[in-house]
Amino acid sequence: MNETIRTLFVTSNPNRAEEVISSIRTRGSAIRPEQVSGSDALAEALEGRRFDVIVLIEPGLALTREHVDAALHASGRRTPLVIMTERPEPARIDDYEAGAYAVVDHELHELAGILAVRAAEQFQLRQRMGRMDASLQESERRCQLLLDNSRDAIAYVHEGMHIYANASWRERFGIADPEEVEGLPLMDLIAPESRDELKGLLRRFQSGEEGDQTHQAFQLQAFDGTPFEANLRLSTASVEGEACTQVLLDSAQEDPELAEKIDYLSQRDLVTGLYNRQHFSGMIETAQSQAAQSEKPFALVTLAVDRFPEIRANVGMSASDLLLADIGKLIEDHFPDPAIAARLEAEHFGIVVPDTRRNEVEARIHGLMEAVTGRVFELGNASTNCSLSAGIVIADETAVDTEELLTHADRALQEAVEAGGGNHRFFRPAEGEMTQAQNDQQWKLRIQDALEHNRLELLYQPIVNLHGADRPRYSVFVRLRDAEGHIHEPDAFLPSAERTEMAAPIDRWVLKTALQMLAEQLKKDPTTQFFLKLTNGSLGDPSVVSWLHDDLHGMRIPADNVVVELKEPTVVTHLKPAIHVARGLQEMHGHLCIDDFGSGLNPFQLLQHLEADHIKLDPSYVKNLAESEENQQLIREHTDAAHAKGKQVIVPYVEDASVLAVLYSLNVNLVQGYFLQAPMPAPTFDFTST
Repeated sequence: MNETIRTLFVTSNPNRAEEVISSIRTRGSAIRPEQVSGSDALAEALEGRRFDVIVLIEPGLALTREHVDAALHASGRRTPLVIMTERPEPARIDDYEAGAYAVVDHELHELAGILAVRAAEQFQLRQRMGRMDASLQESERRCQLLLDNSRDAIAYVHEGMHIYANASWRERFGIADPEEVEGLPLMDLIAPESRDELKGLLRRFQSGEEGDQTHQAFQLQAFDGTPFEANLRLSTASVEGEACTQVLLDSAQEDPELAEKIDYLSQRDLVTGLYNRQHFSGMIETAQSQAAQSEKPFALVTLAVDRFPEIRANVGMSASDLLLADIGKLIEDHFPDPAIAARLEAEHFGIVVPDTRRNEVEARIHGLMEAVTGRVFELGNASTNCSLSAGIVIADETAVDTEELLTHADRALQEAVEAGGGNHRFFRPAEGEMTQAQNDQQWKLRIQDALEHNRLELLYQPIVNLHGADRPRYSVFVRLRDAEGHIHEPDAFLPSAERTEMAAPIDRWVLKTALQMLAEQLKKDPTTQFFLKLTNGSLGDPSVVSWLHDDLHGMRIPADNVVVELKEPTVVTHLKPAIHVARGLQEMHGHLCIDDFGSGLNPFQLLQHLEADHIKLDPSYVKNLAESEENQQLIREHTDAAHAKGKQVIVPYVEDASVLAVLYSLNVNLVQGYFLQAPMPAPTFDFTST
């Protein structure tokens, strides 16, 4: 899951909690843990903060499930509860009857981690559904109000019977009592000579032959039998979740050109001129039908304008609409017929590309992104530039339904946005949709191929001192380019690499290649420092310090110019080898940085066991930092504690000026992020300009 899991551990055993935390992280989920062991601390935590799941570890604890239930009730929370216990199975029935999500043996921390993630996912889903239900009810209330007061004569028909008719419809047909229209056959309002014709149109419409809307002139009759002629405009609809047909009454004498314009506008977004979401959904279904006939796949793409709320705040509502219209035109230029483009909502667009392949649609998306990024948009009295992110699904006639396809594309889009924007991602099945063993084996083959054909690449992101330039620093990242030329982020392949013993070969390649680049940089500036990451795959190799020493010595690089980064979860689960690496670096006069610091329960306790010069805070602290007083307080506490121990604090993922200003006020030492500079193919950042 993409959201950070805010987890409250009720336990007196932090080591057991750390095992569950490690299990959660191993499965790709970010976690913000907190621990309490007493009733007062439990009540304070639940009253003051929201959690996605509570893990109660019973052994050695005075608190019971009843205490947790009482605290939840008192705070008005409905947070799911996972219990780890020594009690036998029969003694756990009461827990389930009381509403516990799961009760597992206290030794099964892997299972507890899996269940905690599932409980949090379901809890977050229920919250989103609650918000959506409230929004839907409000939308339906407004729609009903508009229908009731509309001047247009509108009725809804199910299986040939009226289930609703507004006042204008009843007035047109001379029906005084609203109750008389419910259950009234539509055919009773059609003149006898037109009934067969309408039956044929309804059959074709309901079978999909007429698309999602159609219209035709008929001879009608009022409730008292008075005849008149008018157009009936049919469109698909639903009432209380049940599919039905909306019937709109038009004058038969209306201008044909006007009718055509109405048809056009009913399918279009007024800001961009692209198709609207309702019509676009129908076109996805059409693409699936065409794929079944041609046996060729199609692509579904969803796009978003990066940082659009910020742009809109800067240029204004009207200018931002002009921006969307210009982007819509660029989308149409790069995806002409037979592709279909639509504006889905706000800054989100969609494209259906029939009869295409992955490399073809990727090339076209790349061209569109370059066109958007390379343009300065003139918006009346304002101007701006922007970038796009995209999520792509390649599908055929066997694909899931339309909404599921859009969900898959949106998941890929979200990955692209979270990677910093300005790029694209293809949908990849998540855990559960592909077994971990299958996914790991797939990545193992890709990694072996990339190492063999030199398709690993390094990127360099500057780490900037907030309080004045002192020395150039770069964080070094690895990317994997697969056989098709697609670039993959480390989060995609490193977890599988660690599970298949491919992480150490990657680390070895990264260090050797990065040190070669560092040797060149030292000729220009001898103070340059590289931050190099080691995975737990390398920590399992006792010789890691030896070959690092040999590489530094062989390339004439002082150890002071190298900082080795270890993730806090890796240090927690591999403490002895991490201490070995830390001591080896200290003897060489090298440096250590603890990455993802603050993601565990007692992060500063680690610093009692190994010497680290830097701590790089967990990215979750930066989320909504300008608005989150809680995150600001956590960063302030960690920074003060680190400074008291002589450590420098690094904050990653700095994406905008507001975050930078907050971090400066919190006395953070070093920062990195896209607001300062995206990762670069070479370490060429101008530190004198910051």
